[in-house]
Amino acid sequence: MFDKIVRDLAEKAQENSVTANNEYIGKDGLRYCGVCHKPKEQFLGVSLYFPDGKVPSECDCDKAARLKMEEETKLRKAQEHLAELQRHCFTDTAYSRHTFGQDKGYNPEARKVAEWYVDTFEERCQKCEGLLFMGDTGTGKTFFACCIANALLRKGVAPWVTAVQPLLRDLGDFNRSSAALREIQSTQLLVLDDFGTNQSGARNLDLLFEAIDTRERSGLPLIITTNLSPADFNNPPSIELKRIYSRIKKMCLCCEKSPVIMDGEDIRELAARTAHKS
Repeated sequence: MFDKIVRDLAEKAQENSVTANNEYIGKDGLRYCGVCHKPKEQFLGVSLYFPDGKVPSECDCDKAARLKMEEETKLRKAQEHLAELQRHCFTDTAYSRHTFGQDKGYNPEARKVAEWYVDTFEERCQKCEGLLFMGDTGTGKTFFACCIANALLRKGVAPWVTAVQPLLRDLGDFNRSSAALREIQSTQLLVLDDFGTNQSGARNLDLLFEAIDTRERSGLPLIITTNLSPADFNNPPSIELKRIYSRIKKMCLCCEKSPVIMDGEDIRELAARTAHKS
């Protein structure tokens, strides 16, 4: 049985050789690679399993091919692991596609802040400092918030990115509320996208307060994107929103570079016009 295993391994090594059809027999009786001219066999002495005393050996070409295959396997596994993390960390697959590499340069100042936040995240996390991206629709708020999340994910930080409305649906569902609250409480970086006036209603406000309050008590950072203005946060129309805004300001306006005001044209419209012209 063992004899067969050893022979099979030797035959497999020969099959996997990148120079199996480009070799020759040297003066010492060993097979040599016709490319790098290094031996593909070595003498270990006659034994029951190797009657001629020869066993397969790795030439430089085979070693380079093996290392390349190992690197490709390592890269593939890393990519698969990243994809699995993205499925967990981003509630919408579109979020995972927003990276600094996709930036078209429409808002360089916002990019500077986003990159600064990534580079100093350990300090931001210790101080529980988040960011508030504010601006009209299409100005890049979600894009840069997700750029931060994706960059940190590649550094080993596990963010959780979700729009506010589906989060409220989960929190209002008995079967999903516990899992949602665990994410809010434990994720290293929480990104709440599309925070705005559409979360009205007594039930939604109660759930929103629970989410924001839970995050504040976790002592971990929060990033919010919103179409609300600084004036909206300073003049909430109700006591319920005042309680929520107060906690958001504590977490997201304590950072020296926040709020990040996103102005200018709708990027989607600008990109569409540029594409049309080309």
